[in-house]
Amino acid sequence: MRAMRSSAIPVCVLASIVGPAVAQTVAKQVAAPPEDVVSGLVRLPEPREVASTSRAFARELVFAREGDAWVAELPLELATEGRASVAWSAPDLSGWRVSLRDATGALHELEAVLGASEKNGAVLVETLPGWIAERRDFAGAPRGAWTARFEVAARASEPRGLFVVRDAADAELAAWVDTFTTVAGEPLVVLAEFADSTARDTLEGSVEFEAGPVKLIVPLADDGEHADGAAHDGRFGAFVPRELSGSVVATVELVRGARDAARTSRTARLAFDVLERRTLLDGSVTASVHDPLRVRLDLGAFALGPAAKLLVAAEVWGSDSNGAPVPVCWLARMVEPAGEGTWQLPLFLDVRWLAQSRALPPFELREVRVQDPDRHVVFDRRERLPFELGSLPRGFFAPSSSVTAAMLMGPGFSGASSAGGHGLGTRYPTDRGLVLTHGYCSSGSIWPAADFTQPKVEFLDPNANRTHDQFAQLLAQTGSTFGSFGVVGHSQGGCAALHLLTYYTSGLDFAYGPRKIQSVATPYQGTPLASWGGFACGTNNDMVPANSAVWLAGIPSWARAEVYYWTTSNSGSACNFFTNLLLSDPEDGTVEQARGQLSGANSMGHVVGWCHTTGMSNPANYTDHARNQQMNTFAAR
Repeated sequence: MRAMRSSAIPVCVLASIVGPAVAQTVAKQVAAPPEDVVSGLVRLPEPREVASTSRAFARELVFAREGDAWVAELPLELATEGRASVAWSAPDLSGWRVSLRDATGALHELEAVLGASEKNGAVLVETLPGWIAERRDFAGAPRGAWTARFEVAARASEPRGLFVVRDAADAELAAWVDTFTTVAGEPLVVLAEFADSTARDTLEGSVEFEAGPVKLIVPLADDGEHADGAAHDGRFGAFVPRELSGSVVATVELVRGARDAARTSRTARLAFDVLERRTLLDGSVTASVHDPLRVRLDLGAFALGPAAKLLVAAEVWGSDSNGAPVPVCWLARMVEPAGEGTWQLPLFLDVRWLAQSRALPPFELREVRVQDPDRHVVFDRRERLPFELGSLPRGFFAPSSSVTAAMLMGPGFSGASSAGGHGLGTRYPTDRGLVLTHGYCSSGSIWPAADFTQPKVEFLDPNANRTHDQFAQLLAQTGSTFGSFGVVGHSQGGCAALHLLTYYTSGLDFAYGPRKIQSVATPYQGTPLASWGGFACGTNNDMVPANSAVWLAGIPSWARAEVYYWTTSNSGSACNFFTNLLLSDPEDGTVEQARGQLSGANSMGHVVGWCHTTGMSNPANYTDHARNQQMNTFAAR
C-alpha cells in the first residue's frame, strides 16, 4: 500500500457502487473508520506491489502435421545443474511420445539426457477439468540447452497441450500492467523483471497478447522508452496493442543468460480487461442535507457509456484546529447512475464521523476512483476534489460516542460496533440458518451433509464462473430462505460471502453467534491459476492477484473482522503434480498459503495434509469432518 504523508491525518474514505440493482439485494452505504485510511487498507496498491510472479517456464504447445503425426517443439534450457521438473498436460495423452533434440539434431529419450526420473501422473480435476498431466522429476539434471519434441499419433483434430519446466535456478519473474486504468485508447504497458533486477544479463523477452480470436506477439524492451524506467536497468516493457479490447490474456516470457549458453526462461500470465471508458469525473462535488444524520455528496461525472454499475470510492478529509489535514472516514455503496450526458454519483456521509474526528473546513475528497465492480477497471481517478459543507443535519450536534452500525452500513442498522463486529445488526429473526457454499467452477455439492446440522441450505451453481459481485448476490438469494444466516464457504465462496457482507443488505448482517463467515482455502489475495482459467470455466478476473488487490481495497476492517479462515497444504508430495510447478509452496494445489491470508481477519491456522479438491494427493480440505463440525458449532445463524 502507498504510505501516507506524515503531515496528514485521514478523515474518512467513501466508496460507492453505481449500477442496476439485482433483485432481492439492497445496496448498503458502507463506511470505514479513519484508521482504515491511515493504514492504507482501503487504498489501491501500486501495480508493482501486486505483480504476478513465476519460477517456471510454461508455454502452450502448438502442433503442426509432419507426415502421419502431429509435432510440437519447444526449448528446454537448464542454466543450472541439479533438480529439474518437466510436465506436459492435455485432455488425452494417449499416443504421445516426448523426446529431446540436442544441438546436432539427434533425438534422445528424456532419461538418456537428464538422468533417472520419478514419474508422476494426475487427473487435473478442478483446475483443468478433464485434462491429464504427466510429470518427470530429475534429481541431478545436467546444465544444457535442448529442444523438447512432442509427437502425437495422427488424429483428426490438432492436439491441445501445455508444457511446463521448473529448474533449480533461483530466478523469479514478476510481471504486471502499469495501471489499473485499463481503458481503450489510453497507453497501457506490460512490465516485467526478474526479482533480482540488478542483474544486467537479461537478453530478451516477449509478450503474447490474446483477446478473443486475436493473437499478437510484442517484444519486451529495456530501452527506457516503454515506461520501463531507465535503459538497461533490468526492467522490460511492452505496449499493449491499441486494437485489443475486452478480456485480454498476456503471456509474459523473459529470458536471462548468454546467447551461447543455456539460459533461464520464466513465464507469467496476466489476465485483465480493456474496456471503453464509461465515465469521467468532472471535478465537481455538491453537498446537501439528505436526512437528519447524513450529507449527500454528489460527484459530477460525464456519462460516456451505458448506465451500468460503477464502484465509486474516495477518502474524506478535513482539517484540525491548527489547519493540519485530518481523516474522517471511508464510504462505499452500490448505486444506479441515471440520465444522459451527465451523472451525479452519490456518496452519503454520516455527519457523526465529522463530529468524532472534530474535522473543520476546508474539506476535500482524496484518492477518488470510479471503477467497474466486476472487471476492476478504474475508469477515472482524482487525487483531490474539494467540497464545501453548508448547513449540517441536526445529528451533527448530537454525536455518537462510539462507532455505530448505522455509521458503518447506513440507515436500517442499529447498535454499536464491537471488536468482532457482532453488534452490527440487532434484528433477531427466529428463522435462522446456515448457508454452505462451494467455489469457482465446482461441479456441485461438496460439503458432507452429516457434518452440519439443520436448518441449513447449500448454495449450488455448478460449473459456473462468477465475479465476486455476481456470486454474492446469488448467495444472498439462497440465504433469503432464512431471516438470518451465517456462511461456511470454500475457495471463492469465502470471497463472495465477504463481498455480500460489505456491499449488500442480507440476512448475513443479522446472524447471531461467534462466526458470521468461515472459509477454507479461499484465495483472498488471488491465485496465479486464475489467469490460466481458459482450461476450466474461463479466466476469473476477481481471483487474478492484481484484481484481488483492487477488490480488497474496497473491503473495510469491520467486514474483515467477521471472517474466520483456514489455509491448507499437502503433507509431503504435491497436491497436484502439474499446478505445483506454477505455484509457490506451501499450497493446496490451487491456493498458496501466502495468498490465502486476509489482513484484519481471524486466521485459524494452516493445516497440513489437505488439498483443495478431490483427485489430489491428500483428501479435499472440505471433507475434514473435525473442522466441519467445529465450523458448525461456532457458526453464526
